Amino acid sequence: MVETLPLFPLNTLLVPEATLPLQIFEQRYLRLIKQCLRSQQGFGIVPIRDGGEVGAPAMIYQVGVLAHISDWNQGSNGLLHIKVVGSRKFRVLSTQVEDDQLMTAEVEYLPEEDPLDIPDQFSGLQQLLEELQEHPQVAALELPLAHTASELGWLLILLLPLTRSEQVDMLAQNDPIERLQHIAELVDRLSSDPE
Repeated sequence: MVETLPLFPLNTLLVPEATLPLQIFEQRYLRLIKQCLRSQQGFGIVPIRDGGEVGAPAMIYQVGVLAHISDWNQGSNGLLHIKVVGSRKFRVLSTQVEDDQLMTAEVEYLPEEDPLDIPDQFSGLQQLLEELQEHPQVAALELPLAHTASELGWLLILLLPLTRSEQVDMLAQNDPIERLQHIAELVDRLSSDPE
């Protein structure tokens, strides 16, 4: 099913079930947030391939995540502070830019991943995630716990030192076990590379 979504390009990645705090100050995004709050609809967060978050529309990757606003307030600095939660993954089919530079896209949702248990062979990755989540900067992100193979993979692609294109490629995968296998290979490579 194809749907039209307003897009919010970011220099960060949102994955399903994770939360992300945002500060909104540009008019195009204030309009977007007001519209989403009024209609109780979500918007798409897509990672930036080239360009910036502010000003002219950026070049984006073709995979993103539907975001729903879970909380919002007006900050003392006058900026709108929102917190979003990631839900469904989508592929961008085409984009348009509105008069105020807000980007919208025709998107197609990627298949939902089966909530598979984490296989025993990936218990090392589960332990790695738990160790990473104990770090104060990671703890501040308030990431959810990983109960399924999909959740473990999504959280690790956020936290491991991957390039943006590697993150997007792994996010786009629909087989959670295959994703964990790729992550395990990457961790092996990272741990065996001399400094």
